[in-house]
Amino acid sequence: MFHKLVLLRDEIEEEFRHLYELEKQLKKLQEKIINDSQIEKRVYASILSDFYMAIERIFKLIAKEIDDQLPEGDEWHKKLLRQMSVEIPLIRPAVITKTLFYKLEDYLKFRHLVRNIYGFQLEYNRFNYLIKDMNSVAAEVAEQVKSFLNDMQDIAKNI
Repeated sequence: MFHKLVLLRDEIEEEFRHLYELEKQLKKLQEKIINDSQIEKRVYASILSDFYMAIERIFKLIAKEIDDQLPEGDEWHKKLLRQMSVEIPLIRPAVITKTLFYKLEDYLKFRHLVRNIYGFQLEYNRFNYLIKDMNSVAAEVAEQVKSFLNDMQDIAKNI
C-alpha cells in the first residue's frame, strides 16, 4: 500500500500544480479590464470549470487507488464528491469535511450549468461568489487532501 500512496501523492501534486496555475490565471484576468462582459463571463466560466475538473481528478485518483470504487451512473460526479466526504471504515478517513463538500458542490453545479447552456446565457451575479472564493476553496482542498495523504501514510506504516 505504501508504494501506491507514493504514486498517488505524485499524481495529486500534479493536479495541485494545475490548480495553482488556474489561480494565477484568475488573478491575471482580474487585474485586466475586459471591455466585453460576454468574453469575461466565458473566461471566468472556463476557469471555474477547469478548477472543479482538477479537484475532481484528484478525487477520482483517490477513489480508484484507495477505495477501489469509482461511482457510476448519471450522477457519478455528485456521488464521487459525496464519497470523498465520507469515512470508509477499515479503509480510509474522510478526505474532505462536510463543510468543504457543500462548497465544492456549488462548483460542481456551476460546471454542470456551463456544460448545458450557451455562454451568453451566463449571469455573472449568479457565480461571482465562486470567483471570489476560488483561492480560499483551493487552499482548503489542498490542506485537507494533504492531511488525508499524511493520515493514509501513517495508516500504511502501521499495517
